[in-house]
Amino acid sequence: MKRLFLIAAFCLALAASFAACGASETEQSALRIDTAALGAEPTFIDHTQDGVAMQLIAIKDADNTVRLAINTCQSCGGSPYAWFEYIGDDTLQCQNCGLTFRTETVGTTKAAGCNPVTITDFAVDGDSVTIPGSVLSSAKELFKNWKAFG
Repeated sequence: MKRLFLIAAFCLALAASFAACGASETEQSALRIDTAALGAEPTFIDHTQDGVAMQLIAIKDADNTVRLAINTCQSCGGSPYAWFEYIGDDTLQCQNCGLTFRTETVGTTKAAGCNPVTITDFAVDGDSVTIPGSVLSSAKELFKNWKAFG
């Protein structure tokens, strides 16, 4: 009986290792977001990528176009306070320098300077948007000091 259990455990481990072949860690850690949960006000999405805590901002504009950004500042990056909060009236505010800007620039090429980092590499498929794990992994360095107080 013990021998049969060991053989079964070995077969399961072997099958699991074959199932993982051909998929890298970043491919397996793509982020999928339900578009029904998105609207004109920003949605803040907490995510952990390769052990690094990060946050994204997602908005669906009046044309139902999904726009995405990484919630850290292009100018203030490196500061533990370099993130944005929604303060109402279609306005986000940098928690480091206090700059405010309209949500309509989130996830657009107009977003430069003190703005969240725009994400352009994602796919919308029906009722979900998928951000490749490689995009999220490349953003890890931006969160090195993010909200690291003390």
